[in-house]
Amino acid sequence: MTGGSARPIPFHARTLRADVLVVDDEADVRASMSEVLRTSGFSVDEAEDGQVALGLLQENRYGMVLLDIKMPRLDGVSLIEALGELPPVIVHSAFTLSVEERERLGMKVVMYLHKPVSPPQLLTAVRGVLDGGHES
Repeated sequence: MTGGSARPIPFHARTLRADVLVVDDEADVRASMSEVLRTSGFSVDEAEDGQVALGLLQENRYGMVLLDIKMPRLDGVSLIEALGELPPVIVHSAFTLSVEERERLGMKVVMYLHKPVSPPQLLTAVRGVLDGGHES
């Protein structure tokens, strides 16, 4: 893309880059979740905050997103609001979301996981979403 007025690639035209995009500002959490998923055969991409994830999601397609909410630069709620179409999202957070935050997220989030997330819990959630077994 060239020029300052570049627009995101339409969702249906994006190339599948990975099964899962893991978005978390805590490097150890991001690395640990990614390792569990890779060891289980999933392709994984990582973003250290919502701003990086926004760029990746505007250019690529993912099977799903594992998203932290409280992050610098662009938080998870604002990231979801900034995107039109996006893959299924599982929110993983150490914080309880407010009623207002849950309303802002609406139907875009298919599941909420409370940190710390155990490897079996993570794998069950991801498999369920990627296999189409989530409630939307």
